[in-house]
Amino acid sequence: MTKLKVLVTGANGYIAGLLLPAFRDRYDLRLVDIRQKNRHGELAPAVVAADLLNEDSAELSGLFRGVDVVVHTAYIRPTEKDPQSSYDCERKNVDLAQRVYQLAFDNGVRRVVCTSTNQAAKWYEQPYYAKLKDRVLPDEYPKPDNFYGWAKAAYESLGFLYACGSLGRKLEMIQLRIVVPREIDASRFKELPPERYVRDLTGYISTQDLQQLYLRSIETESIADEHGVPFHIFYGVSNNARTFWSISNARKVIGYEPEDDSEQRFAADIAQMLK
Repeated sequence: MTKLKVLVTGANGYIAGLLLPAFRDRYDLRLVDIRQKNRHGELAPAVVAADLLNEDSAELSGLFRGVDVVVHTAYIRPTEKDPQSSYDCERKNVDLAQRVYQLAFDNGVRRVVCTSTNQAAKWYEQPYYAKLKDRVLPDEYPKPDNFYGWAKAAYESLGFLYACGSLGRKLEMIQLRIVVPREIDASRFKELPPERYVRDLTGYISTQDLQQLYLRSIETESIADEHGVPFHIFYGVSNNARTFWSISNARKVIGYEPEDDSEQRFAADIAQMLK
């Protein structure tokens, strides 16, 4: 059986590092990052060094040609803390996402799976903390409360534009709003209100569930919605007993069935933190 050809951007980054162990034997991979060294400073010879934001499109097209699915995890981190610096950098991230979409569109790629974040709708956590809202849905209007989330919401809106067909063809698009893709260190929350710890428990996604979410986003054959538009936003959380971010549409569309539950995984910590 022919393997899918999958291009991963930001291949030396954190999210890609969690995904690649599940990707390597399953797909015919092309790995791209702006640098050839990984997060630990080690040379990654399988990774092609390319500047997807600034290099000429004609030079980059070869990376995208013949690819079935692009998994976009690349991200430019702000180097300063002031709001204007964050805005300027996040504008570059929006431009980077658009460049990836356009290169995929121009070179016949069928689908883009883009790494987004719950930060695209982070304001909804305020009524959650106030006990006025107990669930946020992927199709609720995005309400970011920082420039990072604003940029991700912009990625999503751009994604729909490329998916709806108005540019000449429908580029299939899945946006994954990842919430807490790391093990939860309870000690970080000892001096904080309990709901801050509970918030991370509700948003936790284990590595195996993260991998499953991406695998199913890549491999599900048809993702057209009721209007024929191949566009979806899925939240990335595990099968947590405490839930705030709804994954019902991911279960329905791509058959996502997360196996882990933060309340079981961190039971000992929870007993100490919430007693």
